[in-house]
Amino acid sequence: MYISLDRIDVQLEPKDGRERVIQTDHRSAAEMAARPAISTIAAMIRCINPRRMFDEIDLFYNCQCEPPAFLRDVLAACGARLWVGDDPAIIDETVPQAAIDEGAVERLVNAAMQELARELVAGSAATEPLGALELLELKIARCGFPEEDDDAAFWTTILELGALAGAAIGASNRGAWFHDAAGPGTFPFKYRCSFRGEMATANPLGKALKFVREKGGGDEPSFLVRTLGSSP
Repeated sequence: MYISLDRIDVQLEPKDGRERVIQTDHRSAAEMAARPAISTIAAMIRCINPRRMFDEIDLFYNCQCEPPAFLRDVLAACGARLWVGDDPAIIDETVPQAAIDEGAVERLVNAAMQELARELVAGSAATEPLGALELLELKIARCGFPEEDDDAAFWTTILELGALAGAAIGASNRGAWFHDAAGPGTFPFKYRCSFRGEMATANPLGKALKFVREKGGGDEPSFLVRTLGSSP
């Protein structure tokens, strides 16, 4: 599933001392391009997370059609090898292990998070990220939290909440998303911002995940935003 963010789709036997991992994306190019920000963030997380598990890895991203250019850029930045179609010959090719381009990864995730937040604010009755975030939290609580077995609804909701929370923190505290290569948790991206005159690391995506999994319970991402915004 293109947006199963906490798992590996296929893990093969290691070869030449390197793990071999395949992540799959069944969508058409038009479906990938329908929400490019979501597609970008999801693909980055799915390509980076296996690298947090294995030091030596060959990572393949299998699409059934040629993906849009923006997704090719994501795969290149994350050191993943694009595999289009059903011919598995690429798996047996011997090539040097590709590295993550940290600068490109952070540029791409910040651009995608900002794009997603703008999209959500534009579709909201609110005019700024914090207001849009609080309205989205209220809508989820009233309409029902997505269940984890509905991958698309569950993880899309978390990415939307996280993007709005990051944008709201940025509005009050300034900051940016960054790749936290060694950090714990499901997500490799955290948000670095100013707080009480020093730099702090926040985890908007982790907060969104807890909010959805626990179906509220006082863990609204907007509380994180207000805590940080109380003393930028």
